[in-house]
Amino acid sequence: MPEKLKIPEGYRQTKQRKAILDVLENAEIPITAEDIYLKLKEKCIDISLSTIYRNLEMLCKEGLVVKSYVMNEDKARFALPDKKNYLICEKCGKIVIIDNCPFDKFKEELKEVHGFDITGHSVEVYGICPDCRS
Repeated sequence: MPEKLKIPEGYRQTKQRKAILDVLENAEIPITAEDIYLKLKEKCIDISLSTIYRNLEMLCKEGLVVKSYVMNEDKARFALPDKKNYLICEKCGKIVIIDNCPFDKFKEELKEVHGFDITGHSVEVYGICPDCRS
């Protein structure tokens, strides 16, 4: 597990937490707790959905995981911080990765103007995908 994904002091490093972080590390797009559950079941890792939710809550609180909501979807999605940036279709929920983040250049300007050391960011741009426009 990469150093940035290390379980914080005061929390046990359980195999369930490590497995959840491993799934998120390999996820291309933000995924739901149910998606994590299914991926862990595929790997024959015995874990309940409520355990996944409890661990995700703690990981979000500690800043290791970011929770977001897609418009018109009633489920939260989870991802590692600063992993990717996305285009999200408002109609079908399709998520497309933005490879070149325009925010990367803006980070330096924010540091100069406001004195902030930017430690992470997330960009979600909403619109209608080509398939839904047809």
